[in-house]
Amino acid sequence: MRPVHLRHTVLYDVANCLIDLFPSGADVAEVGLEATPALFVSWRTGGVANHPGNIAWGVHYRFDALVLRDYPHLSEQGRQRVCERVREMSRLLDFNYADPRASSLLVVDVDETVLAA
Repeated sequence: MRPVHLRHTVLYDVANCLIDLFPSGADVAEVGLEATPALFVSWRTGGVANHPGNIAWGVHYRFDALVLRDYPHLSEQGRQRVCERVREMSRLLDFNYADPRASSLLVVDVDETVLAA
């Protein structure tokens, strides 16, 4: 995963925390409006057209405004806790590469509960 051009601290830190959960060639982008940026991780699996595996995959991480506002003011320990909580949410994602009808876009809503001590 190559986190590039991530302007918001929480997006940058979370992307780096998740680096080993996604394929090495995954792309990372900041998407959305300036006031409410989101993190988008995408990759493509190999295969032949119209067969399982030839699919573009993605995870859209949507951050609550409170998380975006408060994260930069957290201690290093607090920031690490937030990243670990988002990492745990990401581990629950199920990518069924063998099923041609599987959802290839998943959404993770990162709400204020990740800020709890």
